[in-house]
Order: sequence, then structure tokens, then C-alpha cells
Amino acid sequence: MALVHFYPLAGRIVLMEVGRMELNCNSAGAQLLEAVCQETLDQIGDFSPSPMFHNLVPSLNYNDMENLPLLAIQVTKFKDENIALGIAISHIIADGQSAFHFIIEWARLASGNSIFTKPFLDRRVLRDDTRVPRSGGERIDVNSHAANPHLPLPIVIGETSAKIQQEKKTSIDLLKLSTKEIEFLKSLASDGMVPVMKRPYSTFEVISAHLWRCACRARLLIHEQPTVLSFPINFHKLIQPPLPVGYFGNAMLYIRSVDSSGNLLTGTLANTAAKIRKTILAVTSEFLYSEVEFLQMQTDLSKFQERHDHMEYLGNPNLTISSWLTFPFNDLDFGWGKSLGMVEVSHNGDGDFVLCGDRHSEVVVSVCFQEEYIKSFKYYFYEIFGDMNKED
Repeated sequence: MALVHFYPLAGRIVLMEVGRMELNCNSAGAQLLEAVCQETLDQIGDFSPSPMFHNLVPSLNYNDMENLPLLAIQVTKFKDENIALGIAISHIIADGQSAFHFIIEWARLASGNSIFTKPFLDRRVLRDDTRVPRSGGERIDVNSHAANPHLPLPIVIGETSAKIQQEKKTSIDLLKLSTKEIEFLKSLASDGMVPVMKRPYSTFEVISAHLWRCACRARLLIHEQPTVLSFPINFHKLIQPPLPVGYFGNAMLYIRSVDSSGNLLTGTLANTAAKIRKTILAVTSEFLYSEVEFLQMQTDLSKFQERHDHMEYLGNPNLTISSWLTFPFNDLDFGWGKSLGMVEVSHNGDGDFVLCGDRHSEVVVSVCFQEEYIKSFKYYFYEIFGDMNKED
């Protein structure tokens, strides 16, 4: 029933020339797998990453893109009757907000309710630059913009390519932050807040600032080392006028903030949070329309795409942070009862972070970091809260 409303997920991607793609809504369908696990859910523990998680999600053949399902689901039943739902949704079709829109409505339908917000499927509403006149009518040069999403990523000083860092082994871990610890970071960030910052820093901004500084320390980067923080920004409501409620597609953009390791480490958490905030504020509706036009004018889009066989290395000395903090994991109910938790199974390599909320109002940071540095990273991540304990 859910795919009746979200029928693009039942289609297939058609590969065109020079990196362009089309969606064929041919009703080829989604992939549904059923599995049985002889373990109990308690044996998995606290959802910390383990090889077992890879057995709970569908395995896909990415070498056959035109026959690849855009939605794949695996239902795994445990020995104790608990159920795991492994979901893979093509990022070509939907951004995070749209993907979770589908999951939320699917859960409503599965539990006997009617759909709450129907998807808006007309992609032309974003492509049509006559939809709204930009103020001043001038196009912004995205390649010289403060939030330039195409900013080349620096490599470690003294190395000729990213290959050395890319080939290093990585490790995945979950780090938890209590409400008290998050409020402590916010208090540090607000200390000496510059006047331009009219509202308090968000949870994402302060945790991202903390992660960026910890990564620089743990990696032992020299002071002159440039480092880039990349993160996606959702512009469903940011672009003017806002996209229709329920817009289903990709309305997100990775933006980049750059600094030197020395500036980040000799400065304060407040300085780093302010830098992240300024990058976010630089993303205006005019900038977004200019980015859409910039991509439309490209003769070859392949260099802007990331695929399983062509992924830009985003790790050391750089990092990427994604936030799932606004997604209502804990309220999902497919008719079996509310979910116990959600975990990111796959990472894009070193320096990839995902922020998730849990039912205890904590934030769980899923970390993928080079093995040789992850112990130091975890130490610096929690070291700052020693000052909080001294104040109690």
C-alpha cells in the first residue's frame, strides 16, 4: 500500500550519457527479504556496531545499477520474537527527510492508520528557476561562496594524494552524550558569543564543533594543516518560496567549512561553533538557486556524483557530520509496538559521523575513524566533561 503513494521507489534508474540519470517509474517493485536469527536481541547488546548488523540489512548488487531496486527491506525475526527492520533507500531518489517521510507513512499504514501527508512528486517545482525571481537578479558564484559545496578537500601536508590515508584501517564506535553534557557544550559555546549569533547554538552546531576539534587533536595535525568539515543542509523550507509540504526527492546540499587545525585548537569551542553557524547562515535562497543553475549548466555531472565505485575520500584531515536528530525513530510503530532504537549500519569511511537521538533524550554519535587514532579521539571526546564535573 505504501508504494502506491510512493511509487517512484518501485521504479528503476536509467543511466544516461555524461553522468545524467532518469527515473523509470516502471513498477519493477521493491526487494523484500525475510530472515531468521537464532540469537536474541539482548545478545546484540546496546546496538554498538558489530559485524552482525551487516547481516540485518539487504545485500545488493551495485554492479547492475539499472536493475538495482531503489528500496530494499529485510525483516529479521529473532529467537525472542523481536524484529529488526533493515532498510536501504537509494539516495538518488530521496534525501533523509524524504526517506523518513516514506518510513513514517509506511508505519502508519502498516498499523492500520491512513496516510497523513501524501508525497509531492513533481520534481519540476525545484528545477524551474522562473518559480521565484532572485533578489537583485544576479547569480551567485558558488565556487567562491563561503559555503562552497565544491571546495576541493585538502590532503595531509607532506603527502601527494589521499591514497595513504584512505587505505588505513578504520574502526566504528558509538559515543553517547547525556542531556547534561550537551547543555555543558552549549554553555561553553555561548561564552563570548558574537552579536551576529542571534539565537543560541543548536545541538548539532555544538557537537559538530566539539567533534571537529577532537578530530584535529587525535590525528596530531600540525597547526598549518587545512581541514574541512562537510555536512548536509536540508533546504525544503530554506528555499523561497518553500518546497510544497511532502516534497519527495533530494532537497539537501553538502556544504563545507574550512579552517586550519591550529586555529581550531588554539581557539575555543565558541570560535568553532561560530564558524559553523556562519557557514550555515551563508546558505540563502539565492545561493541555492544559483547552485541548481550551476549544476544544470554542467555538461558532465559524473564528477559531482558519488557511487559505490567512485567515492570521494572525505577523511583525514577532513570529516563529515550528518544529523538524524530530527527524525522520530522512537515513535515508529509498524503494528508490533514502538521501536527500541535505530543504528547506522554503514559508514562512508574515515571521519564519517552520524548524530542520532534515543528514547532517553541522549545523543548517540556513530563514529568511523582510523584505528590508530580512535582511542585518542574517544579520550578527547570525553575529556572536556571533566571540567563539567569539577563545577558540580
